[in-house]
Amino acid sequence: MNKTIITHVKRDAEPFNMEQRHYHNQFEIYYLLKGERNYFINQRSYHVKKGDLVLINKNILHKTSTIDQENPEHERILIQFDQNFFSSLAPEMEAAELFKIFKKKENVLSLNPEQQLWLEEELFKLTAENKKTNTPENKLYIKMMIVEILIFIKRISLKSASKNLDYPDQKHKNISKIAAYISQNYQKSLTLSELASKFNYSSAYLSRAFKEVTGFNFVEYKNNIRIKEASKLLQQSNLSVTEIATEVGFNNITHFGRIFKEFTDLSPLEYRKVKEI
Repeated sequence: MNKTIITHVKRDAEPFNMEQRHYHNQFEIYYLLKGERNYFINQRSYHVKKGDLVLINKNILHKTSTIDQENPEHERILIQFDQNFFSSLAPEMEAAELFKIFKKKENVLSLNPEQQLWLEEELFKLTAENKKTNTPENKLYIKMMIVEILIFIKRISLKSASKNLDYPDQKHKNISKIAAYISQNYQKSLTLSELASKFNYSSAYLSRAFKEVTGFNFVEYKNNIRIKEASKLLQQSNLSVTEIATEVGFNNITHFGRIFKEFTDLSPLEYRKVKEI
């Protein structure tokens, strides 16, 4: 998926949690205009508030979920894009190291009021331009605005308060450690009861807390990690589907195929063929 996505969304009434599978081969900029969200990114959670800017690198597992079920209202602007969108500007952008902002440890930046004002004005102009007829002039203007936003983010990233070291509370810190353990040991036969025992929790508490913090239940998260790794192996290796299934922790090829198709809408062999094109 190489299409550039620019969306402005307001959600007022019902609690909203993102879909089960969410990682993609695009960079993502997420800006929260209103409300509060729990944002789980690459093994840990963040409490994201109005005026916070979230940067997501390519192929990083992430998910937002509602913090307050009684007050789920929030508003955000999201931009997803691929480097290929800027092909004509690639040498200059690489030299300016604009894509490196997505590879830093600081996933969430808290902007001051002046920075919020500038960015919101640019984002509203960008979303308005994105609604217009797709012409060469329109496409170039969108490119230039996104480049300007990237330069802005690069310049403020050293000045803005980073939330990389701040957990909302001890529960989020503990569950993030467990998520990291799953990500590092996905090849093993992990069960909820084994994890609960290892980290000194009851299975019922761990199940409830894991869902609350990450937005995923235990099986969803484990399968996300496994399918993400299997997808990479299908693209980057010559291993057979059976070998890949075993490599990522599945001991049943039929079960692997069913879960893989559930996440990607393709069988493993179909996925490999599509990615080779």
